[in-house]
Amino acid sequence: MELSTAIAASTVQGTVKTLVGQDAHADPRVQRARPSVNRFFALVAQLGLLLAVFRVYHVEQFRGPDDLDFFAMCCVAFGAFVVHYWLPFRLKEKFWVIVSMASTALFLQRRVVIALFAAGFLFYLIAASRLSFRKRAAIATALFLTAMFSSAKSEWFAHLRHGLSIPGSFWAVFGGIFMFRLIVYFYDLQSAKTKPSLVEFLAYFFILPNYLFLFFPVIDFKTMRLTYYRRDIHESAQQGIFWICRGTVHLLLYMIVFHVRDMLSLDGIHSFGAVVTMMFLTFMLYLRVSGQFHIIVGLLHLFGYDLPETNHKYLLSHSLNDFWRRINIYWKDFMVKIVYFPVYFRLRKKNDFGARMLATAMVFVVTWVLHSYQTFWLQGRFIMTWQDTLFWSILGSLVMVNVWWEFRHPKRRKDTSWPGRLRTAASIVVTMSLILVIWSLWSAPSVRAWIDFLTWWHPRF
Repeated sequence: MELSTAIAASTVQGTVKTLVGQDAHADPRVQRARPSVNRFFALVAQLGLLLAVFRVYHVEQFRGPDDLDFFAMCCVAFGAFVVHYWLPFRLKEKFWVIVSMASTALFLQRRVVIALFAAGFLFYLIAASRLSFRKRAAIATALFLTAMFSSAKSEWFAHLRHGLSIPGSFWAVFGGIFMFRLIVYFYDLQSAKTKPSLVEFLAYFFILPNYLFLFFPVIDFKTMRLTYYRRDIHESAQQGIFWICRGTVHLLLYMIVFHVRDMLSLDGIHSFGAVVTMMFLTFMLYLRVSGQFHIIVGLLHLFGYDLPETNHKYLLSHSLNDFWRRINIYWKDFMVKIVYFPVYFRLRKKNDFGARMLATAMVFVVTWVLHSYQTFWLQGRFIMTWQDTLFWSILGSLVMVNVWWEFRHPKRRKDTSWPGRLRTAASIVVTMSLILVIWSLWSAPSVRAWIDFLTWWHPRF
């Protein structure tokens, strides 16, 4: 009796120790992914209402009648969420990767898919090899430059592409996926303690919405990994649905802005009010970008990627620095990580203020070049116009003046008094007025056309 009692006690004690040990080493993300029937149906009901809105209002349906479009992509993504939600945590990301990669067969040509997968796996093999980081980065850079060279529009390379059975549409998709994120991936790979797995690589590059939205937010690889199931999936998914709703509102407003601007263009510019209205409507075309970005990141939230916001109330910017921080947060973070910090930390010991100014200037020079680089991939043309040059030069110079002012006048406690609020409102009006003027320059077909637009009262001969 005593022996059996001792055996039972030791068994229970061992079981308790085992369970405690498992809990101590358990992945907290497993708990955050725990399903709930009631909350699941609440999320699915909201997604169903969103699909109805997309269908009724023809959101982002600009492709041909025979092409699968935004609505089809959302059906695939929302359907994948229904299955993904109930899977064990260890299978969730693998399932999302399979869905994203399988979806290429729906939205891309077969030859594009084959070439895209071949390029992706080649880059992964380079990144996962045992070569030194410099050699891996050099090989990846050489291959990417070769891809850029072969995508140039010339008769010889057009013939070569035909011989290799690579359709011309491949290059825009290739650029939309790899042109910026490959830079981020290798930058983070340099400081990574372990090499990212194949699943992490595929989850970062082969993202379902990217096949339709080639103009894609520059998602940070390290941020994507750190935010994966960092909070309860229901909170993350609800945040994602909220952002999808906000993005949908942006896209619906964009449709209105587009048509109103088109009507104003037909009527002509005959007054100062028409000039201001056209400037505002031209700037508000950015609603399509912010709308798409909100929907893209919102979709990723459904699958556990608790990524930060892409745009934040940019119409309420109270300074040019504040506008730069709000208008495209992912691009700002990309430039800070790749350009600003390396320049600043290299020079700050000699002259902190000079390092800030030079790093800021370099950010805008690189941004100017990379926007043309982006145009090359998405449109097949490397364009550098006077409008681009003037826009980024003026904006960069004004931001540098703003940096100088903030350095000389450190930020104080926020003034909530009525005079303080009026000053803030005035600064918002001044900031947005400057943005509207230079944005109209950036959007003009030529500098001469922009001057003619501003001098509407001057007779034309």
